[in-house]
Amino acid sequence: MVVYPEKKPRACLFDMDNTLYNFFDAKVAACTSAVECIGCGEGIELFRYFLRNVHGFEDHANIEDFMCDRDVWRSETFIAACRRYDDVKLRSLRLFDGVIETLTLLSEKGIKMAVVTDAGSGHAAERLKHTGLAVYFDCVVTPEVSGTRKPGHDSFLYALRALDCRPEEVWVVGDSLRREIEPGNRLGMTTVYAEYGDWMKTPYPAIVPDFVLKRFSDLSGLMGF
Repeated sequence: MVVYPEKKPRACLFDMDNTLYNFFDAKVAACTSAVECIGCGEGIELFRYFLRNVHGFEDHANIEDFMCDRDVWRSETFIAACRRYDDVKLRSLRLFDGVIETLTLLSEKGIKMAVVTDAGSGHAAERLKHTGLAVYFDCVVTPEVSGTRKPGHDSFLYALRALDCRPEEVWVVGDSLRREIEPGNRLGMTTVYAEYGDWMKTPYPAIVPDFVLKRFSDLSGLMGF
């Protein structure tokens, strides 16, 4: 049985990648296209290079390492592969079902909304514009804005100040138990785990969200709308 909150939120903070749209599939598609340009390997192999904690999840240096490890690095090919990767990644983004309808409803209900993401500011702006979501958010908080990455609290606190809300008035929605749900719990926000987008499914038994979303479109129902 779903227990609805006594008070509806004044604001909602959203993670971006794999919460609002499917970033995992877009990333794999981009890696697959890049290796086709390079002429060797498989997309999932290149994707694993981005998962290493070496250059970061967005850095083209991962493509360079992939090519060097296979002794196929050529400047022209590297540049072409990076361009292909960036283009396909952006074009492959697909919103989860119900995102536009739900965000529209929340906006109509007067709910303030912000994005809190670990993506760079340029990437965040590009993706939100491409998916048509930029118009829904009062602010977008990235590590370049707050100074730290999640699960640090600075990005969340920055968003709270920008929206002029107290933690107990705010819901936070994200696909990562460690990077969104745990800091949300510690700060006293209502936490909503976007289970549908958590492709890693790493268990964290000690981190318990207030709500679990099987579909994004269920969010407004949880709020009692």
